Amino acid sequence: MLPNLFLIFVTDDSEVMMFDPPFSFIWFVLFILCAVWAVVFYRRLAESRRALRKLNDKIDKNKTSADMVADVIKYKLDPHLLKNALNAIQSHAYQSYYALDKLSNILDYILYESDTNFVRLKEEIAFAENLIEINRLKISPLFDLHVRKKIPEGCGDLLIAPFISINPIENAFKHADIQSENSFISVIFEVKDHLFLLSVSNKIQPKVIGGEHQRGGLGNKALKNRLDRIYGEHYRLTTETDGDVYQVRLEIKLHAEH
Repeated sequence: MLPNLFLIFVTDDSEVMMFDPPFSFIWFVLFILCAVWAVVFYRRLAESRRALRKLNDKIDKNKTSADMVADVIKYKLDPHLLKNALNAIQSHAYQSYYALDKLSNILDYILYESDTNFVRLKEEIAFAENLIEINRLKISPLFDLHVRKKIPEGCGDLLIAPFISINPIENAFKHADIQSENSFISVIFEVKDHLFLLSVSNKIQPKVIGGEHQRGGLGNKALKNRLDRIYGEHYRLTTETDGDVYQVRLEIKLHAEH
């Protein structure tokens, strides 16, 4: 029940007169009060929602930051990452050790094994193989480097002049077109009836096709002079250029140790 509302009027003769306000006026006042209250309530509700939204955004941001930190820590401490790094280091260390081992064998051959006019064929071939393996480190693992030996049993003890295989092999690695597709280097050691055969072929770089190295065979007259001095009529050295393929073929008549 609404309390009784009334208006009081005082007249000049001090009489007091009371009148009930109109009923519609009361509802109008109530409507105004409710509207004011609704506006205030809506504004406070909107402010509360904005504050809650900011709080949620801050929580999400902190959560994202925490997740990012956790991911960083996870990858930093990932044992697989560390294992891969260790494998890479070991691979380089192994290659370095491998190369130094081959170089040590070459130095031993230069210092001790070749201190004579002739060495055993198997020692010269081992020297050439060490030289090839060191040069192998400079090229891609996918490069077609073919090395083959066809040495019958017992022929490894036949005698040959030391370092006779250096020039053909070094020139192959020096002038080979190691970047192009289908490029290759082939080295074949073979013995037939005391005849040593060394065949070295490679795909050559376009800029040296028809150049001095092809016109002059090995491009090093010192090798031919040495062969003339040591073997005279008992050797044959031929070179051939077929398109972009260069081949050296050396044949030497070997003799047994006396």
